[in-house]
Amino acid sequence: MSTDHRKAEMMHGYEAWKAMGVGGTSYTWEGYMSSVNAGKTMAYGADETIIPGFYKEPQKDAAGWSKATELQKANAMKSFFKTTLPERQGPRARAKPFVFPQRERNADEPQDPEMKKAYLVMFDQLGQVNKTCTEWKTSCLEKHGQALFIRPSVPVTPLAGPTQGEICHIHGTDLSGHVTLSFPDAEEVIAKGWGERHRLSGTEWIHLGYTMVYVPNSVEEVETFRSIFQAGVDYMKSS
Repeated sequence: MSTDHRKAEMMHGYEAWKAMGVGGTSYTWEGYMSSVNAGKTMAYGADETIIPGFYKEPQKDAAGWSKATELQKANAMKSFFKTTLPERQGPRARAKPFVFPQRERNADEPQDPEMKKAYLVMFDQLGQVNKTCTEWKTSCLEKHGQALFIRPSVPVTPLAGPTQGEICHIHGTDLSGHVTLSFPDAEEVIAKGWGERHRLSGTEWIHLGYTMVYVPNSVEEVETFRSIFQAGVDYMKSS
C-alpha cells in the first residue's frame, strides 16, 4: 500500500470517527489515534463483541476476579432480570468499528422525538426509583454527560473497580448507552440482539460485563431497556 493511500485511509477513518461526536477521549486527531492504537494493542476484535459463550470462564477473563469475595463472584454469575428478555425484532444493530467512543450511529442521524423523550424520561426515573442506593454524577468513562453511580456507602465489587461505581449512561450523541451487567445478563442482552460487548470489556480497564446497549427503535422498546438498566443497578448493588 502506498504512503498516499495509507494517508487517505487514515483520514477517512478519522472523519468517520469524528462523525460519532464527542466521547470519552479528546475530540482530536490524538484522540482518534489513541482509539486506533487501543484497537491494535489491547482491545478484542470488533467481530468478537457478539460471540456467545464469552463469559463461561470468568476466572480467566474477568479482571479483579481473584480479589472478589465468594459472594461477589456468585452475584457476577447470576441473573438479575425479573423476566426473560424478548428477542429483538428486525435486523441486528452493530456498533461502529471503533474502540472508543463506542456508538451505534453518527451524532447527526435523526431520532424519533417521541422515542427520545420516553427514553430519557425512563432513564431519569431510574435514578428516582433507586435513589436509596444510587446517585447522578458525570460519567467517569465518557468524561461528560450524566451517569448513574452506586452511592459511596455501597461496596463495589473489585470486578468493577476501574469504573468507580458507575452503573450506566446514555450517550447524548446517538442515544446508545452502556451498562455494567452480571455475566449471564450481559450474555442474554447480546444473544437477544439488544447490545454487544465493549471491546475493552474483560481487560484491566473495564468490567467483563460492561455492555453497550443499542438505540431504541420505538417507544415500545423503552421498557425492555428499562429492565436492562435496572438489572445493572441490581447487580451493582449486590456487593
